[in-house]
Amino acid sequence: MPDDFNRLLTVGSLPPPPSDLTAAHIDLGPDHPTRPGLVTIPVHVEDGRLTRAKVEIGYLHRGAEKLFEVRDYRQLIMLASRHDWQAPFVGELGAAVVVERALGLVCPPRVTWIRTLLMEFSRISSHLAFLSWLPYADDDVATARSLHTCLASAHVLWEELSGNRVHPMITRIGGISVDVESAWSDHLEEWLEAATAVAESLRTLIRSPQMRRRTAGIAVLRPDDVDAFGLSGPVARATGLQIDDRWRPGHLAHHGLVPAPVDAPTDGDAHSRFSWLIGEIGQSADLCRQVMRALPGVNGPLETHLPTVVRTPRGTTWSALEAPWGQAGYLLVSNGGSTPGRLALRTPTFADVAALEHILPGTRLDDVPAAIASLGWTLGDLDK
Repeated sequence: MPDDFNRLLTVGSLPPPPSDLTAAHIDLGPDHPTRPGLVTIPVHVEDGRLTRAKVEIGYLHRGAEKLFEVRDYRQLIMLASRHDWQAPFVGELGAAVVVERALGLVCPPRVTWIRTLLMEFSRISSHLAFLSWLPYADDDVATARSLHTCLASAHVLWEELSGNRVHPMITRIGGISVDVESAWSDHLEEWLEAATAVAESLRTLIRSPQMRRRTAGIAVLRPDDVDAFGLSGPVARATGLQIDDRWRPGHLAHHGLVPAPVDAPTDGDAHSRFSWLIGEIGQSADLCRQVMRALPGVNGPLETHLPTVVRTPRGTTWSALEAPWGQAGYLLVSNGGSTPGRLALRTPTFADVAALEHILPGTRLDDVPAAIASLGWTLGDLDK
């Protein structure tokens, strides 16, 4: 360990690893995705402020990209469901889309509408999990309990739809294995009402004087940092840059969906990032309702006829979609066989953590939890 680090910060619920440095433990709450730990941050602290920081990751590196190379194209979609367990449907969909693009395949209309609905449902539940630090830090037991109930209910909804509580594994190349029936839509509508109610409580909390003091001006990112670190999603939008892959041609705008505006500041600090996560819950809930209103009028199959063995043409294909934390990219290199020569992942929280290392210096030690919570990660997405 270099001599210029004098403190070791450990994130999560696990005890700190053995070290000669003074350890400080950061627990962001029982529902926060950083709870499993396995991330350490050696820092140098002077007069209560960080002057240097180094985020150490990779303790859960499972070699997903190498595993893709020994899976056929149908199998790799199930594996991709496991790298961001806060939004597993997003992972499996992204892998399917890049294969479909390589094949030049266009999905049936009803498939794309259902996928859109489940993407926005995933975005809401992911945002709620990362926002769970707010009521935990403020000792707001009522909001924390409502948020926890909402997260648990999301698992129940996934189980009703797919048979699985966490990893849906319902995406297929050119299709989807389940349909959205009216009964499930009714249950989703009830859940959306509960989620937006929690978001309103969180909005009240983030605007309170005590939470403003804990988040405003903390860990500030500028628009120039967005390009420098490859930031996207709500982190970029919190700096004032309207970067959102959902509204590129061929995505949500293609369906005629209209996004509700997000009322959130753009100061680039932790307060702005939390505010954007909260605001996007309402926006995604509105998009879900637009899709559910349209679905009864969209008929057609849920699958595309494919050969028994799927092979993609030799070449390189890039595809990206708007995951909860921003652009999730998939680079497929095909040698013409039934397994990819390479499938590389561009995960948004990897970029967030790179930026976190940049903005932690200058932060008061007491403000580090707010900084980390506003640039959170899921271990599988970070370490892949």
